[in-house]
Amino acid sequence: MRFRTILTLATLLSACFAVAGWSEPRVTRPSSRLYRPATQSGSVSGRISAVGAGSFSVVVQKSQDAVTLKFLIDDHTKIDGKLVVGSMAAVDYRTEDVNNIAVHVVVQPARTSQ
Repeated sequence: MRFRTILTLATLLSACFAVAGWSEPRVTRPSSRLYRPATQSGSVSGRISAVGAGSFSVVVQKSQDAVTLKFLIDDHTKIDGKLVVGSMAAVDYRTEDVNNIAVHVVVQPARTSQ
């Protein structure tokens, strides 16, 4: 009789813990299509060092060091001028994940020596 009582109480206690665990609200992640992390934006100017099909690079002075930043070009990028290696460019950009995406680029033609 004593064994039955202990077994019944143990089963009842287990059932209470199971119900308590199931009744907690589930934490769900938002759908990746609806959730986008916050983007950062910035502006730099420097000399264009490389131009590709969907990207370009600009050498920017940071303190005493020269840093090369790569920018992607998308359908919404506005470019004033022509992207040519050696030209000076002012770039407004946004950062999504690890990519810098150019929003507005103003290119000053490279100086040619005569």
